[in-house]
Parts: sequence; C-alpha cells; structure tokens
Amino acid sequence: MAAIGSTPSYFPNLTGLRGVAAGWVLVFHVWQFSGGPMLRLPLGAFALDFTPLMQCGYFGVDLFFVLSGFLLSMPFHRALATRRPRPSLKQFWINRCRRVLPAYWLQLAILAAVYFYLGRSDLDTIRNLFAHVLLIQNLVPWPAPLLNPVYWSMPVEWDFYVILPLLVLLLARCCWWLALLSVLVWALTFRLLCYTAWFDPELARWLTYPDVQQLPARLDQFFYGVLAAWILVFRPQWAKFASLWILIGLIGLAVMVHFAAPRGDFLVRIDAPYLFFHHSLVAAAFACLTLGAAGRTRSGSVLLGNLPLGFLGLISYSLYLWHYPLLQLAQGRGWLDGSLAPAWLLVLGVGVPIIILVAWLSYRYVERPFLAAASQFAPRIKSETGAISSRT
Repeated sequence: MAAIGSTPSYFPNLTGLRGVAAGWVLVFHVWQFSGGPMLRLPLGAFALDFTPLMQCGYFGVDLFFVLSGFLLSMPFHRALATRRPRPSLKQFWINRCRRVLPAYWLQLAILAAVYFYLGRSDLDTIRNLFAHVLLIQNLVPWPAPLLNPVYWSMPVEWDFYVILPLLVLLLARCCWWLALLSVLVWALTFRLLCYTAWFDPELARWLTYPDVQQLPARLDQFFYGVLAAWILVFRPQWAKFASLWILIGLIGLAVMVHFAAPRGDFLVRIDAPYLFFHHSLVAAAFACLTLGAAGRTRSGSVLLGNLPLGFLGLISYSLYLWHYPLLQLAQGRGWLDGSLAPAWLLVLGVGVPIIILVAWLSYRYVERPFLAAASQFAPRIKSETGAISSRT
C-alpha cells in the first residue's frame, strides 16, 4: 500500500504530452492549409522525410482521448486503492463544466455571431446552437452541422464522462485482461456494424457509417488510458520501468505512422479492414507512452518536461479550439493564396504566432479564472486538465 499511497496527483510530463497532442493536431492542419507540401531534409545521399508525421497529425486526438482516460480515472483508482469514498460525481461534473464549457461557450457565441453576420443559415440555427451548447450535436435526430470542425470530438469526450465510473468499476470487479478484451470486442463490433450500415439500408435506419467516430467505436482508446492509470496505482512494479514504456510507445507510434501515412484519410476512404484496428493500435502505443511519461525518468523529463511543450500543454485546450477557425479565416481572406509568398511561409510566419497568441489569451482570461474559482479543488484540476477532445 505504500507504493499506492505515493502515487502522485500531478504529472508534469503529461502536461508536455498534452502539448505534443495539441501541437501535432496544429501542425497537421497547418500542413493541410499550406497545400500539403513534401517536407524532406536532404542529408547527403539520404533524406529525412517528415511528411508522414504531418500526415498523421490527427493522431493527436487519439492521444487526447487516452490522456483523458488516464487523468480522469486516477482519483477513482486511488480512492479504491486506499479504501476511501469515491470522488463525488457531482463535484466531478462541476469540475468538468468549469474546465470545458467557458472557453467553448465563448467561442461558440463568437462563431454564431460571425455566421449570422455572413448569412450562414445552414450553420447558425436555433436548434443547431441548442445542440452545440449542450454538447449533444452527435445525439440529436436532425443534422447538426459543426460550427467548428474540431467540435466533432467534444461530445465524444463528454459522453465518456458519463461512463467513466462504469469503466473503473469494470476494472475493479474483473481481471484487467478480461476487462480490456471486453472493451476491445465492444469497439470492434461497433466499428463492424458501422461499416456494414454503409451497405445495408435496413441497418442504416438505426446506425450510420459516420457513427464510427462516436464513443462506442472509440471506447477502447479511453479505456487504454483508464488501464494505464490502474497499472500505475495497483501494479506499481509494472510501472517502474518508465523508460521502457516510453520506448515501446515510441516504437509503436513509428510503426503506426509508417502504415497510416500512405493511407490518407482511411475513414473517408472506408479502408477496411484497416479502419477496424487503427484506433486500437494507436491508442495502445499512446497508453504505453502515457504510462512511461507518468514516471519520473530523465528520458521522460528531457522529451516532455521542457518549457516549450509545457507551454503548449498549458494552452492546449484553447489551442485546439481556436487553431482551425483562424486558419479558415486566413484562407477565406485570401492571405494564403501564395501570391506574395509561399502559403507555408505565411502560415508559419504569421498564422501560427497569431494562433498561439489567441490561445494564450483564451487560456489566461477565460479558462484560468474559472479554474481559479475552484482553487479548493486545485490538485485534482491540475491532474485533469487534459480533458479536451478534438478532432481533425
């Protein structure tokens, strides 16, 4: 029990890992808005090709899901391990609302005003705004166009908050490998059903192929994070090889980038059977990386505990919210047409600094005041600040 009691409540390297997630999504969209250029660094007879890393920037969303599972389940695991009362679900939801809603609602109001001014009636309708405000745009029976493309992932994570206690209970009541197998079978089955619905009109009355992006199909990604947190609390002897976990995670990511990059948008292409396994394999690699980063190792501190990634991790939520609309604005105003300079130069030299500035302002003046208002819960909030979701 001593090892369990010594489990920290705040993991500095995971702030850097959130920075990796947000930064990876950012560079993915920057690369797209720049025209998808080849990024090769010639080294004599060889060349380093960074293009696959840009093409796989959407992996950052998978990392956010894994981090959410890890960070949000940790207080529940710790309570079970020490036989203390479980965290209050009421306070859990209050903390989640304080963390997620202020910056989101402010941006929602700004975007709604902009779309109203532009006459975009397809986006700015009362019922669409209602669905967005409540984060149920993935559940309503009518089409709910997204005001911001990255909003697709936010209700997925919101739904995860509902079932998080059940996932913790599943791990507490049965063997970890059986719990993992059950969740993997569930996710794979749901993906197969979504795929079948594309060809089966009868099934499509109840389920559609785009539902492959909803929580039932991504549940294993969150659960990998929940399982990694369980290992840290209940199997500290497994978690002590932090550098090895980091290495396994990096190797796994390299393999997945190698296979995923040439496939492009495999979900749009309905690339079966690859689409059935991709998210599970990527999440497994990220879970290893997260478990290793939670340990106190020199390698983890060097890779993830540095100031740039720490800063990106701090503003990661606002960075996720604001980067895409600002890139759209720059493109819509013709600032990326390449007539004066290459698009990639304009995006990197002008667009990215503005995006980071706006994200910092949002964090400093919108997110932070609401977190400070809950200062009595600061340790838990600090350990849970990775609850974004995003999508590319």
